[in-house]
Amino acid sequence: MVSLTAYPPIRLSAQSRFWRPEDRALISDFSYVTAVAASPFTVFGATTHGLVVYDRQARTWRLPVTTLDGYPASRVRAALADATGNAVWLGTTSGWARYDADAQRWDSGFVAGGVSNLVLDARDAASGVYVQGAFGWSFLPRGAIVPVADRPLPPPGQRIQPLDAGTALNLAPAAQALRALILTDPRLRAHRFLSAARSPDRSDLFFGTDGMGLVRVDAATAEWENLSYGLLSARAGAVALAPGGVWVASAGRVAERHGLVWVAADLSADTTLAGSGDGPLGFGCVAGRRLVATGRWLWLACERGVVRIATGSYTSRRFDAAQGLPADDALSLAPAPDGCWVGTMRGLAVVTNGDKVIPVGNVSQPVLSLVAVRESLWVGTAGGLRLLAPGSSDVAVTPDVAGQPALRAPILALTLTGDTLVAVTPDQFAWRDPATRAWTLVHARAELGQVTALAPDEGGVWVGGANGLAFWDLARASFRVLHVPDDLPAAVRDVAVERRWLWVATDSGLVRFARAEARGQ
Repeated sequence: MVSLTAYPPIRLSAQSRFWRPEDRALISDFSYVTAVAASPFTVFGATTHGLVVYDRQARTWRLPVTTLDGYPASRVRAALADATGNAVWLGTTSGWARYDADAQRWDSGFVAGGVSNLVLDARDAASGVYVQGAFGWSFLPRGAIVPVADRPLPPPGQRIQPLDAGTALNLAPAAQALRALILTDPRLRAHRFLSAARSPDRSDLFFGTDGMGLVRVDAATAEWENLSYGLLSARAGAVALAPGGVWVASAGRVAERHGLVWVAADLSADTTLAGSGDGPLGFGCVAGRRLVATGRWLWLACERGVVRIATGSYTSRRFDAAQGLPADDALSLAPAPDGCWVGTMRGLAVVTNGDKVIPVGNVSQPVLSLVAVRESLWVGTAGGLRLLAPGSSDVAVTPDVAGQPALRAPILALTLTGDTLVAVTPDQFAWRDPATRAWTLVHARAELGQVTALAPDEGGVWVGGANGLAFWDLARASFRVLHVPDDLPAAVRDVAVERRWLWVATDSGLVRFARAEARGQ
């Protein structure tokens, strides 16, 4: 066995860099829409967590534009489509901003008291935009940063300006009559219209809501369509790969929406909730911690046990202490031959596909992490690393682990890359040679903060933490670090890797990286 007492130097590469939107995109909760703008081809929705862009012709979503891409941190009060291009003007609590969707470029400037309204001159829309600040109206020439007060507002008949929700409803009396029905979600919760826009061809009205995202209403027939897009909560607690995309579990607070959402790999399709309303988490679970997809089933660990969801029908069942789990608080998961291993706050169990809950082993402490290796199960507990061997009913410390005092600490995360086992404690990163069973240890990386997740990749593992994400190349003993907030918006909760994409669940949403770019290949 190998134990390094004098650790070799670790090569770090700073990774704060310019990201193209196709190489890094953040999807979050876009349900609260404070301003809407519509052009002949595009609808822009300004939300709490980013700008959503809907292609009217293709009837699909483009990549969202978030704070990672320059979206204003200040609340957006008004939005107006630029009549001369595929762009949108925004009035915020700190000033103005303009986003050009074709050039993927932001321009912005400060206005005292912020901008509460915007106006374009219908006969001269190319010259600039009028902005209403704390001291009245001023004119912002195109290409300028500071508005000037040398041009009067155009006559009312020439003004192109944002449409408020009340005026929009008056344009479609039938929609006004159906307002309560339109604004009731599948769980019978009532919402409000916050903002509105009318398409230039006057065929559609688009409303922003306070929890249902965008709603399209046909101005003539009052037929409506919910254009929901995004996660149920800004906090993504867990992510699991599935054909064509990923499943994401929210990790919100009690008062927030929570559940499971399907996200297509290209982010262009609508995201859909598994089941109606809050679906599988309607039993009271709020914090999704770990998620496992096994083809037929989705298994979700949360603070009230483990929920099993059928991927076809979305029917679900929750297992907790009343059904035999050692504790309600489920912390970790791993696929089992006939079900799922579940680590809880007070021990280990297996839940079978036949609905049986069987406590396993003699562990009575928190099981923080699990990884299945063929017929065996490595168990990361608060008191160190153990193994459940094939045919055994006890979780034991193996001789190679017993020789490593560092592995008696809490095992925060486990994973398997190829045949190599990787374990993380609060102070050490460790990997086990599958041929010799020798362990190699290196100091934990302080810049990552507390480690929250591991995910295998070719030649190494991804290590997620409170302050960032790193690819650990085991052979080269090097770390390539992505930092919060430059590369990632918030603390990492979970990671999933596929051939093209790297998916990262964070406290601000789900980030999709181009895997090769994230690795620097």
